[in-house]
Amino acid sequence: MGVPRRPARLRGSAHSDRRWTAFWLLLPATLGLIVFTFAPIGYALLVSFQEFELLAGPAGWVGLQNYRHLFEDPLFLKSVVTTTIYTAMTLVAQVSLGLALAILVNQRVRGLAFFRTAYFLPVVASYVVMASIWKSMYAQSGIFNTFLITAGLGPHPFLTSVREALPSLAILGVWKFVGFDMLVFLGGLQAIPREVYQVADIDGAGPIQRFFYITLPLLKRVLLFVVVITTIESFNVFTPVYQMTKGGPQETTHTLVYHVFINGFRYFDMGYATAISFALVAFVGGLVAIQFRLLRTDVEY
Repeated sequence: MGVPRRPARLRGSAHSDRRWTAFWLLLPATLGLIVFTFAPIGYALLVSFQEFELLAGPAGWVGLQNYRHLFEDPLFLKSVVTTTIYTAMTLVAQVSLGLALAILVNQRVRGLAFFRTAYFLPVVASYVVMASIWKSMYAQSGIFNTFLITAGLGPHPFLTSVREALPSLAILGVWKFVGFDMLVFLGGLQAIPREVYQVADIDGAGPIQRFFYITLPLLKRVLLFVVVITTIESFNVFTPVYQMTKGGPQETTHTLVYHVFINGFRYFDMGYATAISFALVAFVGGLVAIQFRLLRTDVEY
């Protein structure tokens, strides 16, 4: 005697009920994305094709004029170079230091839980507060210059020097976010099977060989994630620039997002400011696409 089967009509009804349940569960999040994400982005795109003053509103359709103005604005071109240099400095230092810290705290040594927490604390700290503290530390009478004077090296004009201002901001950025990179790398390291290292030890592989032939290839997907996130975060740098240098000295720390802020909220030219924003999105999107191309891997573990 066979097991009785549910009638097809009832099976279809149950399937329809599940679809409607999924629909109602997804509806609030979908509406939130449309109202608070996609609609503002679409409106900003329309604004970028208009002459739009912040206080007066739209003054007319100008087409691609705002985008053409990008290539005629020397400060925009300079901000692209400045932001790219800042991103290169933070990307190299942050990713390499984050990986080194992850390898360090991945060791089975008592007390390392404290260091894991300590390295991650700057990530959750307020960037505004940290920028204010570091500004006082970089000051002529701050702690950094106090150490330099004590060591007999003399004071440094960290934030007022054309050569030192941007690296000084990059050091703050690395200190602020390296804990996040460390945590992501640590998760990747702990996911690598220990048997792989045991086999390498049997074959006589040293620490350097294990790193370059096992750890690094198996961390390539994690590395891609960290590189992409760090690139996006670095290109969006604004808080330390606004808080510490205001784009100076001589506009050497005038980044792209700060250029958006200046045009939108100081000159009230929202049309041009949104055009800069979409140019930034396109530029970062192109870099991320290149990174995906260079760091893609088929290695599984």
